[in-house]
Amino acid sequence: MSWVGRAEALADTEDLGQEAAIMGARCRATGLAFTSFRSILGAARALGSGQLVGDGWLPYRDDHELVGVICDMLDEITDRWQAYVRLRNEAATARARAWAYLQVVVEEADRVTLRARIADCTAALEVLSVLAGRLTAASRRLNAAPVELGATYAAVYRLVAAGRVMPHDGRWITGQELPA
Repeated sequence: MSWVGRAEALADTEDLGQEAAIMGARCRATGLAFTSFRSILGAARALGSGQLVGDGWLPYRDDHELVGVICDMLDEITDRWQAYVRLRNEAATARARAWAYLQVVVEEADRVTLRARIADCTAALEVLSVLAGRLTAASRRLNAAPVELGATYAAVYRLVAAGRVMPHDGRWITGQELPA
């Protein structure tokens, strides 16, 4: 596979974006205020996915489950980042090596092959730079999610911690089921 082919395969973040979009849909199904999960939707957009609409999404049981899912997504982004760094370094090294050989090779056919390799590596590095931006933006957004969640529901957390009861449909924070 060419360098640019490998870079394009790695840069395809549609799967990660879809996971983040599903997280947003589940937040909506849970009944969370939009301000508490907009950073999750921002991560989905950064990864190339839009907001999912419709009903039938499984609500989160509690805030711990949501934060756990956010952490899992951050782990996936970290894994993709590490793969990005490896491929970027390999492509840059291959380009530098081809450039060095080009300086000493005499045969025109070899020179054409080396120029093609240099172009392939250069294109791959351009694709990878876009990936770096996407992963950085998504990671930044997801790292802000627990803070947004806490800021939105800080008063509610204080209320519950003081032993008070949430009003109707406050089951999400207390973890209590609604009566049937």
